[in-house]
Amino acid sequence: MDYSNVPTTVFTPLEYGCVGLSEEEAVALHGQEHVEVYHAYYKPLEFTVPDRDASQCYIKMVCLREPPQLVLGLHFLGPNAGEVTQGFALGIKCGASYAQVMQTVGIHPTCSEEVVKLHITKRSGLEPTVTGC
Repeated sequence: MDYSNVPTTVFTPLEYGCVGLSEEEAVALHGQEHVEVYHAYYKPLEFTVPDRDASQCYIKMVCLREPPQLVLGLHFLGPNAGEVTQGFALGIKCGASYAQVMQTVGIHPTCSEEVVKLHITKRSGLEPTVTGC
């Protein structure tokens, strides 16, 4: 049994799921200049209540910077994080690239579709909050 890239979830009121390397682990292993982090704050459909905002849910995809930009880790904070993380764990285990994940059609309206729309990098300094549908 290969225990690398085992997905895990913390079942708190706002779930957290992850698989693969953290940003810090990836930087320690590959160096800051070789790691690209895509991220977004998003507002899931379940948060139609006015007092819950987009800053509560967050996605981070850690990739190698050089082509083919292999996905090293995925971190997901939001509703159904366990199911979302489990689905993307197979891709990471099979060596999926950022481009392959982005070519995946997300199921609408689900939280997991936010993963396949990640396009803002931390390095860019752009505002990562998703607006609209």
